[in-house]
Amino acid sequence: MVGVGLGRWLRAPSRPEASLEEVADDAGLFVGWDGLSPMERKRRLALYQQRVLARSAEQDRAWLQARMRECLANDWSERPRAARRF
Repeated sequence: MVGVGLGRWLRAPSRPEASLEEVADDAGLFVGWDGLSPMERKRRLALYQQRVLARSAEQDRAWLQARMRECLANDWSERPRAARRF
C-alpha cells in the first residue's frame, strides 16, 4: 500500500487542462491512460464526451440543413400531402 502511495506522489503531474484542449485527435486524450489518476481519467472522459456530442450535433445540423435545402428546391409545400416522401 505504501508503494502505491509513493508511486502516485513521485509520478510527474499530468498535463494542465489547457493543453488537453489543444490535443487535436481523440486518441491523444488516452495516451498514458494506465498511469492517470481516477480524477484525471474522469476529466479526459468528460472532454472526450464533449467532443463526441459536438460532432454528433454538427452532423445532425448538416443533415437537417441538407433536408431543408432539398425541400425548398423541390418546393414540397406545393405538392399534395399524399405525394410527399418522408
